[in-house]
Amino acid sequence: MHEATPQPAPEIRYRIVCYELQDGRQTMILDATARGFIAITGTIDEHGTMHGEGTHAGPLALRRRLARLIADDEQLAG
Repeated sequence: MHEATPQPAPEIRYRIVCYELQDGRQTMILDATARGFIAITGTIDEHGTMHGEGTHAGPLALRRRLARLIADDEQLAG
């Protein structure tokens, strides 16, 4: 009897699409596919309180590197 060789699971990928909404128009500003992502949205209300939502997926090592990339972004630091 011959055992079937197990097939590796297909690689999971994520597609993120983001639109800017302004004056009744939508403009796509991101359309990306990758093995991991971190996505966060936020709004600061008139009292200075931030409200937001976020999610993430993908291999932990990749998400950690993405988080470091965000934390070290010079544009955000300035």
